[in-house]
Amino acid sequence: MKAMLWKDWTLLRKNPLYLVLGIGLWLFIPVTLAVLSASDPKNPATIDGLSAAQTLAPWFGFLGSEVALCTLMANPNEMDLSAAVESDGTVETWRASGRSMLQYCIAKSLLPILIAEVMSLSIFGYLAWGGLVHWNNNAVLEIMCIVLTPAVIAFAGEQILLASHAASVGSFSIVSLISSAPMLVFMIAMLMMSAVWALIALVAFGILAAVLSIVSAHHRYPMTLRPIL
Repeated sequence: MKAMLWKDWTLLRKNPLYLVLGIGLWLFIPVTLAVLSASDPKNPATIDGLSAAQTLAPWFGFLGSEVALCTLMANPNEMDLSAAVESDGTVETWRASGRSMLQYCIAKSLLPILIAEVMSLSIFGYLAWGGLVHWNNNAVLEIMCIVLTPAVIAFAGEQILLASHAASVGSFSIVSLISSAPMLVFMIAMLMMSAVWALIALVAFGILAAVLSIVSAHHRYPMTLRPIL
């Protein structure tokens, strides 16, 4: 898995367009928050940092999987929507090695999860540094949501992309948009639900995503070569 993580990171560095886009969207949030907090100089702590970080956590989870899109195809910069999605041979090599394809699915999710966590926790740290984090009785639960949400959303988004087997760049783009559904649902949930119920829903969704990934991996990548005896 470490080798896969390093390979994906290398691919991301070789595609600066995705890296620049991710950094731009990541930095857009603190700049916006800085402007909003400065809009009322007499009361700079107008933003609840915990609630803001909790609400933005699903967005960073989705952003993590989107930034890592270039690791799922050999032609990530192709602009022709009818062009075929080219494979770099990683799946075939992994299958030929005899290793579990479930491990492959998990390994491909590591980079999106790390990207999402770095983005989310850095924004939370920025809010705390700016004095916008107000500790309350639900602070621990809200912090757990802030930590877990990006990982769960990034994992689910990556599994949706892997399960799609999109043949063309256009269909892959559509699947990419569909993978934003968990992000939208949990952003609304973070706004409307208490931290306790949001955390319960998040854990339940994470377990469901893991179970579906296991079932999907066995279905998509059956062990066609079995021992004779």
